[in-house]
Amino acid sequence: ENAKLVGRRLELLVQEGGGRKNATTHRMSGRARDGRLVHFAVPDEATVRPGDVVEVTVTGAAPHFLLADSGLHSHRRTRAGDMSASGQTPTTAPVGVGLGLPGIGRPGQEPAASCCGSDTDGGCGCE
Repeated sequence: ENAKLVGRRLELLVQEGGGRKNATTHRMSGRARDGRLVHFAVPDEATVRPGDVVEVTVTGAAPHFLLADSGLHSHRRTRAGDMSASGQTPTTAPVGVGLGLPGIGRPGQEPAASCCGSDTDGGCGCE
């Protein structure tokens, strides 16, 4: 499946860290729109940061990743890259439990309703 992408241009979101051999191979890593991991070569003059978006051509494929050693076609700086360069971590509002899981524990007891819906203590006489 990855071999079919050799020669195609992909847009990547650059990630921090990435491959364990990136330092020795002078590459960075990013994710394509479909989530595939791509290791790409970075020219010496380029200042690509985690969070930026780059466009590359795939030059090689392996079962779990793609290689793009032909250089960058485009590099778009982003706010996420600015935050990464300044050392800030992006934050989002807490979501809570987003899985729709039920609460744990005994359900609460609802008060008994009268037969006709009236709240009088003497009853309504509809029994």
